[in-house]
Amino acid sequence: MSAQSVILPLPSDHARFIVLRLKDLSIAELKEKLTALLSTRDRLITQHPNAQIKTGIAFGPELWAKLYPQTPVGFKQLQRIHGAFDMPVVPADVLIHLASQRTDICFALSQAFFDGIQDQVEVLDERVCFRNFDGRDLTGFIDGTENPQFPDDRAETALLAEETGVFAEGSFVFAQRYAHDLKKWKKLTVDTQENVMGRSKLESIELADEVKPNNAHVARTVVEDEQGEEMEILRHSLPYGDGRGDQGLFFIAYTQDLKIIDAMLMRMFGSSGDGIHDRLLHFVTPMDGAYYFAPNEEVLENILEV
Repeated sequence: MSAQSVILPLPSDHARFIVLRLKDLSIAELKEKLTALLSTRDRLITQHPNAQIKTGIAFGPELWAKLYPQTPVGFKQLQRIHGAFDMPVVPADVLIHLASQRTDICFALSQAFFDGIQDQVEVLDERVCFRNFDGRDLTGFIDGTENPQFPDDRAETALLAEETGVFAEGSFVFAQRYAHDLKKWKKLTVDTQENVMGRSKLESIELADEVKPNNAHVARTVVEDEQGEEMEILRHSLPYGDGRGDQGLFFIAYTQDLKIIDAMLMRMFGSSGDGIHDRLLHFVTPMDGAYYFAPNEEVLENILEV
């Protein structure tokens, strides 16, 4: 079995994220369009071998139950959080993650999928994202500093293990768009920004425990197991925006255990029981959020052939 191509490699410079509900599109028609998308991908890989073209297709829990007779243990819908800040949930049927070193190729892949079905689906989001300088979020801080870098570590973090049987090499996905209030953010001094993040801005070095605020972003997004070991997720998040001010981050993470995401979100939004929330939420606003499952290549092929 093999994981879908977008999951394990380091992020490309350009990505496009498509989030949709089927609306009037039948499951059979969806399968046809996803097959067309993958066919276009394979042709473009042959024509542009240096473009690092990668794709990921994931399904929401409601649609998954209609596509496949079994469900991976732990797969569920994201639950809304009412804490110090509210976190919305917008369930979707399909999440498509397109990545390449070229934005035109991401566009061509999206075009291949939507051709002929534009009025049959409800597009919740089609977000064009990009690598910003040396991997920085629009806040100016490097994003994903703690991401595992080596292939084996990335696989252990993101992919379901062999003992999950047919679901091995699949991955749970969390996707959530954050809108940034950069006007408000830029009023802060660099020192204050670093305290909000819990890292230095230039070098992305985590602040020492004795000076790092307990409501810093880094402090609130760290989840540890019973042995005190940090439980990691594999981030592929990228910024988006236009010059007029609609700017932010499309946060997407792959994981072998959604409980890690649950715990991170509870700590961020102030519902974990300690009365503390992530100070970054004063400057960024979640606009949606949902869980998905990205099956391995073999299961995906089986789904599309049926």
